[in-house]
Amino acid sequence: MLTPFFNNIRPSQQLILLIIITLSSWILFSLIGTVLGALLFDINIFSDPSEILSNTPFLKYFQTIQSIGLFIFPPFLFTWLTQSNTNKWLLIKQQSSFWYILIAIAVVFISQPAISYLGIFNNGIVFPEYLESLGEWMRNKETEALHMTEIFLHSSTRIQTVVNVIIIAVLPAIGEELLFRGALQRIFFNLFKNTHLAIIITAVLFSAMHIQFFGFLPRLVLGLIFGYLVVYSGNIWMGIAAHFTNNFMAYVLYQQFVNNPESINPLDLDQGQPDLMIALLSTIGVVALLILLKHLTKNKTNPYLSVTNNG
Repeated sequence: MLTPFFNNIRPSQQLILLIIITLSSWILFSLIGTVLGALLFDINIFSDPSEILSNTPFLKYFQTIQSIGLFIFPPFLFTWLTQSNTNKWLLIKQQSSFWYILIAIAVVFISQPAISYLGIFNNGIVFPEYLESLGEWMRNKETEALHMTEIFLHSSTRIQTVVNVIIIAVLPAIGEELLFRGALQRIFFNLFKNTHLAIIITAVLFSAMHIQFFGFLPRLVLGLIFGYLVVYSGNIWMGIAAHFTNNFMAYVLYQQFVNNPESINPLDLDQGQPDLMIALLSTIGVVALLILLKHLTKNKTNPYLSVTNNG
C-alpha cells in the first residue's frame, strides 16, 4: 500500500489542507461545469444573469456539479492524500444495523416540532436600528435562497421528481455528511481532543455554510443531531440517513402544499404558531433516542480513537 503524500501532518495542517482542497475543488468544478453547461444547454454565460436563473434545467445541472465539487470530491481527495484507509477514517462502513438506521430516522421525525419552533423564533429576530442594513441584506439573501429552493422543489413529471429528490435529498445528505461529519468533525476532535466541542464547532460551520441567517438555529441543531448520531454509532451512514430523511420530508411536505395551497407552506416560517411545550417534548424525545443509541453501542470505543492519525 502506498504511503499517503501528507502522512502524519498535524490536525491544524489537516484543517488548512482540507480548506484548500475544498475551495480549489469548488472553483475548478464550477468553472468546468459552467463551460460544459454553456455547451450542453446552449446558453451564453456572459448574458443577463436573469436569463441564466430562469433556465431551470441548467440550474439543476449546475447544482449537481457544485454538490460534487464542494462536498463529495474534497473529503475523498483529502483522505487519499493523508490517510492509508479512507473508508475507515471517514467512518464509511459497509453495513449498519437496521435498528440504528431506524433510530436515526425516528430522531429526525421527533425533532421536527423543536426544529420548527427554533425556525419561527429565528425568523422573528429583529435587528437594532444601527444594524438595519445588515438585517435587510440577510432578508434579501433569505428570499433569494427560498426562491432557488422552490425551483428545485417544483416537479410535474416522475423524472423531474426523481431528479429533484437526488438534488435536494440524496446529494446533500451524502456530500455534506462526508465533508462535515466525516472529515471536519474528526479533524476538530484531533485538534481539541473533545468530542462535544468537535460536534458543536462542526454544526456551527455546517449551519453557517448555508448563508441563511434566519434559518441558522434550526440547521445548527440538525448539525448537532447528525454529529451525535455519527459519533455514537461510529458510522457515517447514520448521519446520511438522518440528513436524507430531513430533506426528503421537506420535499414531500412542499409537494403537499403545492397540491393543497390552503395548507401551510413548510418553507414559510411566517406561518404557524410555535408551541413551546410540544417543542420541549420533542427535545426530550430526541435526547432520549440519542441516549438509547449511545447505550446500545456502549461497548464501542470513541470512533475517532479507533483510527490513528494516518489511518
